[in-house]
Amino acid sequence: MSEYIADVVLALAGRDEGKYFVVTAQEANFVYLCDGKSRKVGNPKKKKIKHVKFVGTKNEFLYDKLSSGGKITNKEVRYALADFGDRLSE
Repeated sequence: MSEYIADVVLALAGRDEGKYFVVTAQEANFVYLCDGKSRKVGNPKKKKIKHVKFVGTKNEFLYDKLSSGGKITNKEVRYALADFGDRLSE
């Protein structure tokens, strides 16, 4: 299992700069991001690791679900990111 799965990240580059996402998968130097709203679970954004900032929060519910091979829903991702919606980009 990947070390970044279910981490909350802040996008640092691109048109989604300043938005929070959840990492759903990882491969080599890339992570796949979704926010449940503009980026759905079925169509995650592929982004280089160097273009995101890890905020140090891992959602345990999503991690347990993804690591056991289960699927997550857009509603679960939006709920996991609800605390980060009011934060301003740093």
